[in-house]
Amino acid sequence: MPNLTRGPILTGIVGIAAPLALANLLQQGYLLVDSAVVGRYVGVTGLAAMGAGQPLYSILSSLFTGVSGAFAVRLGQLTGAGRRDDRNALLALAVCTAVWSVLCAVAAVLGAGPLLTLAGVTGAVAAEARTFLVTLCSGMLAIYTLGAVCTVLIGRGDARRATGLMITASALNAVFAWLFVGPWRLGIAGAALAVLAANALSAVTGLTLLVREQRRRPAVAAEVTAATVRAEVRRGLRIGAPMAVQYLLIGVGVLVLVWIITPFGESALAALTVVSRLELLTSVLFLNLSGALMMFTAQNTGAGQSARIREGIRHTVWLGIALTAVVSLLLLAERGPIAALFSGNPETRLITERYILITAPFFWCYTLTVVLHGWFNGIARAVVPLICTVTSLGVVRLPLSYALGHAWGVDGVMWAAVIGWAVGLGYTLLATRQAVTARDRGGEGSPLAKSGSRSTS
Repeated sequence: MPNLTRGPILTGIVGIAAPLALANLLQQGYLLVDSAVVGRYVGVTGLAAMGAGQPLYSILSSLFTGVSGAFAVRLGQLTGAGRRDDRNALLALAVCTAVWSVLCAVAAVLGAGPLLTLAGVTGAVAAEARTFLVTLCSGMLAIYTLGAVCTVLIGRGDARRATGLMITASALNAVFAWLFVGPWRLGIAGAALAVLAANALSAVTGLTLLVREQRRRPAVAAEVTAATVRAEVRRGLRIGAPMAVQYLLIGVGVLVLVWIITPFGESALAALTVVSRLELLTSVLFLNLSGALMMFTAQNTGAGQSARIREGIRHTVWLGIALTAVVSLLLLAERGPIAALFSGNPETRLITERYILITAPFFWCYTLTVVLHGWFNGIARAVVPLICTVTSLGVVRLPLSYALGHAWGVDGVMWAAVIGWAVGLGYTLLATRQAVTARDRGGEGSPLAKSGSRSTS
């Protein structure tokens, strides 16, 4: 297994980020495939329904996303401290996965209709969106189980096998999406069933690999009781709560954006679906750099190597800025063909092109913010990213989207996104400077100092 506490720093970080970025690019690729297939076979109504349903799905998934991130940090700390096979943490993750899968299914059945109505989505779009959500969330255990398996592998530094599982799920989903929505004519429900089938097959494969590996390794001398598992659950929830709230706010924020965009018509809502998928796709590299820095920080926290963490931050920031320049230029140069790929509707294509033209030059603000958030999460200081999200999204972007949307139309919503990124970066840099200042003064309150001395027992 890779050990991030020794060896070349940038090589170790890229060794985690690169395979995960490849896997997530393919995962986002299947979301784009879903959009393209639904757009072609079901039409603008189906595409708009996916756009309306996606933020509700994100809201339901937010808690598990945060908790799985917390367990990745915890498992990274245990790996750095030489306790990678501690079964208490593994059982705690399994409990959280099962419980939240059931709760999400119940919430989707009971809450999808009212929440769509609250967002202003009605008629055929609302009916299709509810079908998509209920179908998807009813099989959430498959999605979350695959996520939990990948969390274990990533926490141990084994990004390659996690990548293999995610690539398998992505490839299967692309095939199933075409088959279910196209030849089998299952409509919007077929797109959801394709996700479930692909994740279920990959999850079974991953669980089989983990069980076989666990049987081959000598048992760790650690007491496993209901009390010790509950303690790990509480620890995971405590670390993951700020992350979960952050993802929850993002999901709610996108739902509010749907409410703001809906009065502009189906074409604008369909364009929102496309650009949200494009945002996910283009941010994959940087989110995985952030995740790799988080795991690098967690393992070196367990090993007590704060100087190595500081070097990792510097290398990751510069790499992220360089990659952002390349991605932004490619998006700007190919914005026409990209927009045409997803819709034949001229208005939808025009809005998509305009979004890329306005936002791509400022994407570096987002990149630098999320990379630095990886460090804060790695030292279990997830409150900083949470405050950043509250400020940039809740205080700035959403109110400005409403105000500028009324003043300038859809373009105003796009400029609000840019301003929100800039404010988020400003807050994150301020928080980073305060942490560095505390370190330079030798204060024990410095997160950098704490990262080298915090106990992982």
